[in-house]
Amino acid sequence: MLFKILVVTQSKDVTVDYLISTYSDYIYWFRINVDQLDDYQIQVTNEGVILAKGNIWSISSSCIDAVYYRKISLPDLSSYESHYIPMMQRDIMNFIEGIVETFDKPCITKPSILRKAENKIVQLNIASSLGFQIPQSLITNDEVSAYQFCQEKTSIVKPLSTGRVKVPGGWEIIQTNVVNREHAVSGLSHAPSYFQTYVEKSEGEYRVTIVGRTVYAVRIDSSNTIDWRRKNAENFYQTVEIPIHIIELCYRLMDELKITFGAFDFIKMGDEYYFLEVNPNGQWLWLEEKVGIPISQSIINQLIKDVHLT
Repeated sequence: MLFKILVVTQSKDVTVDYLISTYSDYIYWFRINVDQLDDYQIQVTNEGVILAKGNIWSISSSCIDAVYYRKISLPDLSSYESHYIPMMQRDIMNFIEGIVETFDKPCITKPSILRKAENKIVQLNIASSLGFQIPQSLITNDEVSAYQFCQEKTSIVKPLSTGRVKVPGGWEIIQTNVVNREHAVSGLSHAPSYFQTYVEKSEGEYRVTIVGRTVYAVRIDSSNTIDWRRKNAENFYQTVEIPIHIIELCYRLMDELKITFGAFDFIKMGDEYYFLEVNPNGQWLWLEEKVGIPISQSIINQLIKDVHLT
């Protein structure tokens, strides 16, 4: 028999394309692309949830073995009157999130857990209490405090949420930037931002991907000393081992956040590993492709490990 996994995502999610093409020999995938919601017929009743895609497939929530909640996007609603669109978007989110929340099967990761785990203030608070080494940090909407903080040492600024902004003709990604100490910090009163003391990456950056208790650590050496994610950065990757006490701290943070998947970012300077953030729904396929680590298999294992086929 096949395992039945519901994956909630969007139509351009190449990671899900990869999972379906790679693991369909023993998994039956039920894929919902939220941006194409009109392709699906979903019913929520007192008895449970029925999901269908036309005449292609139909399944009851009670028959699903696990759920993988990915990165969704909303449908194009431009054909509707503009004053209704915000309400429609909220209703779609409540619809989809409510369905995922009410599944009592293994899930990576429920939206309510993601919302808390993605919050940078929550991460800073818990990581500090656990004993992670963290660059000196300031999250504020106060321009005076931000200016004073940035005058003391070279500092970087980054968004509190996903720095993805829709602009004419596409999307713009707001990434980490060095603060110019000669310029006044402005525009924060309605735009709280995350400032940190710049840490020199003398020993590289590290992406540590953890699924359950399986750890994949990769060192990243980049031509861009501020943010290796920039398009023009030339990056070099190698799998490495990291100290067990760092892994144990990651486990404890994941337990506190109630997540079973986490993509951790560290900077190493000397013998110290500086925690930057953890993404509980981070991208991982690029690492699997570049260095050959089997993250996808670990995700599948995590989803089906407690499933008993009948």
